[in-house]
Amino acid sequence: MYFYQIDALITNTRERTAAEDDENYMRTLRDSTEIFSRNDDDGYILISSIIGDRLIMGAIAKKAGWLDKNLPGFLAAAGFECSGITSGEITFKSVNYLVRISARNGYLHNDGDVLERFELYGLQNLRCFHYTEHMLAGAMQKAKLLKFADQLSCADTLIPELERIYTRPAGKIAEYPGHPVHYFIQCDDEYERDNILAVLIAALYTNKRLSNRRYCVAGMNERGFDESKCTAMYEACTDGAFVIKLGEKTDEGEIDAETRLLNAIFGDSEGDDAATKTYWLDAVCRISQKYKDRTLTIFSLPRTSERIKIKMRERMGIMTLVELTGDYISGKRAKSFLKQIARERDVSTDKSLYEIIEDDSKTFSSAELQREFEVWYSKRLKTISYPQYASFVSSARVSAKTIYSGSAFAELEQLVGLKEAKTTIRQAADYFRAQKLFRDRGLSDHHPTMHMTFTGAPGTAKTTVARLFARIMRENSLLSVGKLYEVGRSDLVGRYVGWTAQKVEGKFSEAMGSVLFIDEAYSLLDDNECSYGDEALSAIVAEMENRREDIVVIFAGYSEKMEGLLKRNPGLRSRIAFHVPFTDYSPEELMQILELTAKKQSMVLDEDVKEKLLPVFSSAIREPDFGNGRFVRNLFEKARMKQAGRLLAMDIDNVTSEQVRRLIADDFEAPATARPSVRRIGFNVA
Repeated sequence: MYFYQIDALITNTRERTAAEDDENYMRTLRDSTEIFSRNDDDGYILISSIIGDRLIMGAIAKKAGWLDKNLPGFLAAAGFECSGITSGEITFKSVNYLVRISARNGYLHNDGDVLERFELYGLQNLRCFHYTEHMLAGAMQKAKLLKFADQLSCADTLIPELERIYTRPAGKIAEYPGHPVHYFIQCDDEYERDNILAVLIAALYTNKRLSNRRYCVAGMNERGFDESKCTAMYEACTDGAFVIKLGEKTDEGEIDAETRLLNAIFGDSEGDDAATKTYWLDAVCRISQKYKDRTLTIFSLPRTSERIKIKMRERMGIMTLVELTGDYISGKRAKSFLKQIARERDVSTDKSLYEIIEDDSKTFSSAELQREFEVWYSKRLKTISYPQYASFVSSARVSAKTIYSGSAFAELEQLVGLKEAKTTIRQAADYFRAQKLFRDRGLSDHHPTMHMTFTGAPGTAKTTVARLFARIMRENSLLSVGKLYEVGRSDLVGRYVGWTAQKVEGKFSEAMGSVLFIDEAYSLLDDNECSYGDEALSAIVAEMENRREDIVVIFAGYSEKMEGLLKRNPGLRSRIAFHVPFTDYSPEELMQILELTAKKQSMVLDEDVKEKLLPVFSSAIREPDFGNGRFVRNLFEKARMKQAGRLLAMDIDNVTSEQVRRLIADDFEAPATARPSVRRIGFNVA
């Protein structure tokens, strides 16, 4: 959709008859221009204001070139001869203003009718979206765009795409109009994302892949999403680009961006807020397909959004999406990035700005470099421009929150050890993938029994794997909800006759479409058979069979005691498809867990930490119930506490980002082991 403002000078003066007053003149002018515009569904021209001999008009057009063909006829219908005619593309906000002024001045009967005719009326109130419009300056040289792209963190994916864009097609573009690809931009830094957009859209416009200089950026989330307004935005962006920002912060509390976006696809809700059940992202994917050949869609996502992309691709049919991903940069590219920021801020730099990138082995995200520049600039501002404030102590900088996200399956693969658990879950995922891929070739759509036992000592990641398994089941649509419900004896065993079966049925109903995780499942049973625990077990077995197509039950606990549970009820073992052992971790695996824990929290371990802790782990595994992963987690948390005290004892303004992220060997203390004392009989002989 194209929006224009047209300016002209009226060169003929129409003389009115004595009987023709201002009202009749306006009516005649209004009727003649509206009759002309109503005859064409591809565009509309209107008079907005006449100031002296200056004529100001507005126009809405569905096709490029429509205005040039129809403007002479409109001026003739209005009875005007004009000179100095100029026209230029404007935003919807600007043309909407011209339409309102036209109606106010009496040149238009109803401004709403014009917008409704082009399905634009919904754009007048877009409080549900953070919506901005931008106008390209014009075509740009390839060399200039490539030079600018080389300074961005996504250069490895952006530059090849620029080369493809500048490759001239073999045939005529007009022969097959439309967009061959659309885009995913993955970047956590808004500054970097805006630069990527500027380069990409400028290249597309220069090469006539876009004919509209106007493009729109909208931030969408679950709050107040309106499908009709989203459609109106797409309609307004035809022949141009529509950028949809996903995963931005909202007031959803602790729900991370990735979970909120998955909620937007599945309609799942955290809490009782029905607004998150609108499937809004599903609607966006559907609308993008409808307009795929008329409006270029660019989805802006957080850098780690693999699950979201997988689900969106499933819903976007034949649309092809090119990924432009911001990566970590170092060395010369990092220095160029900092120089670019300085140029845009119109400030000179010095060697101190580049100290953080002297080590070529260090890598940085664009957000980290942006933050380092701000720190450097703040210091320069106080020490050079305003030295009178140099002695004032700044507020402590808060480290940027690093969200460790990605697909649940990828997270499972990153867990240390757990070979058999990973193999089992991979089998389940492969089974469902085969069903989806080969259903149209005759493979039966069958829901297998997926109930499991997880056996092993505490701290071997049984609960963690169960949570990831629930997410994997949801992501692959093998379960409709995919949450994890953890229950124990008190949740399933009643105190009186008849209560137990009701409690079991209630928990199964609550967990439908999800995973029911029964930790220390053997605690259900008493020493005496035919107890309430046995009644609970029988009820569980019945529910497992009756609801097996949309629920998975996982029994967890010690290996020996779990075997006793399976022997207690003969029907239980036959209904469990997978028996997954979780073995104790070796000292080397415990060290890997510590390293992974540190990585997830953006921490770095000194080289001598491993040397100090391997003997600690070797000693710990000989202790009964030493805790496995929990032992490592406690050790790590205590190290963070000791590091905090160490950092606070330093001059906080001189604490570097690297020091904040680094744990040293002295931060780790080996816990005291309580060995049982041995009582001896007899006398000690000196």
